[in-house]
Parts: sequence; C-alpha cells; structure tokens
Amino acid sequence: MTKKKVNNKESIKAISIILLYFFLPYLVKILPGGNVSSIIIYVAFMLLLIYLYKDTIKNDFVNIKKEKKKSVKTIALGVFTIFLVTIILNALIGAIFKINGSSENDYSLMKMFEESPLVLIILTCVYYPIVEGIVFRKAVRDVIDKKWIFIIFSSLFYFFFNIVYTSMAFDTIMSSVCYFTTMMILSYTYWKTNNFSISVIILMLYNLVVSLITFI
Repeated sequence: MTKKKVNNKESIKAISIILLYFFLPYLVKILPGGNVSSIIIYVAFMLLLIYLYKDTIKNDFVNIKKEKKKSVKTIALGVFTIFLVTIILNALIGAIFKINGSSENDYSLMKMFEESPLVLIILTCVYYPIVEGIVFRKAVRDVIDKKWIFIIFSSLFYFFFNIVYTSMAFDTIMSSVCYFTTMMILSYTYWKTNNFSISVIILMLYNLVVSLITFI
C-alpha cells in the first residue's frame, strides 16, 4: 500500500471517529435502558478507539520506556504548565470580566461528584483523557499535518465542543477558555514528542490531582 493510500485510509478513519463521537449523545438519548445502556455504549466506544489505535499506543509506551527520564520530565512539565496557565488565566478573566463562577461543565462535574465520586474520577481520569485525546488530537492530526494549524484547530475544536452543549453565553465562553489553553498545551506536547500517549497521561494526572484537590 502506498503512503498516499495509507494517509487517505487514516484520514477516513479519523473523520469517521469524529463524526461518531458527535453522534453518540443523540444515540444514547433514543436508546432504551437509561444509564445502563449509556454506560455500555460509551465503554464500548472507548474500547473501540483503543483497539483501532492499539499499535500507536503500544509504540508510544515502548518509546516512553526507552526514554523514561525524558518522558517523566515531559509529563511533569505538562501537568505543571496546565496548572500554572489555568490559574493565571482564570485569575485574569475574573479580574477583567468579573467572572468568578465555574464553567457549566465544571458545575456539572461537581454535581456528578456529589452523586457518584467514583464514576466522576473514572470519567475524568480515564475515559475523557483517552477518548477526547483520540478524537481531538490523534484523529485531527491524522487529517491535519501542519504543526500550528493542527495545534490551533484541535484546540478550537475541543473548546467549541465543550461549550456547544452547554451555553453560548459570554460568561460560559470566558469561563471555558481554559479548555482551549489546556488543549493547546496537550497538542503542542503531542507534536513535539510525537507521542500521543504522553499527552493522554498528562491529562490523566492533571485531572486526578484536580479531583483530589477540589472534590476530596
């Protein structure tokens, strides 16, 4: 198979995954079974993505093992950078626009924690980092192979997705800007290291620390 055909195949797969991800919430709503069927569908989707990109993930971890010290430093720097940028950005937005509340997504997560903390931790530390990492970074990069176009588009794409199902109000948009900057950092790290799994691990650890600080 020629390189062009391989690239076309990967692009088609990536676009199909992105479309399926956007279609899932509507599919869940029309299926009977309530929360049980929803959990089954979302878990099946995550496992499907892991299977489709198993070679990439396997190679990533081989490279992480080969360059263990460098990988650990990159992961630690990524987590620290997201923390620092998020704190500074939220402080500036609060000071300039007088917006001190959490985004609607954050509020939903807090409500979810009250109902089921274990489910929330699994979602934020396992499901979202893997699934959204594949959809908004891996799949996008398989379609866009220009550094800054990929980084900016993947970040805007992720930012848009996180507000489109909540509210397009000004306060919601501004309080959700951290989603854009977080994806910028993750997409840049992915491009720089050429290791998708490192960016996933960074978000897993960041979300875990935030969950422990905020909810426990």
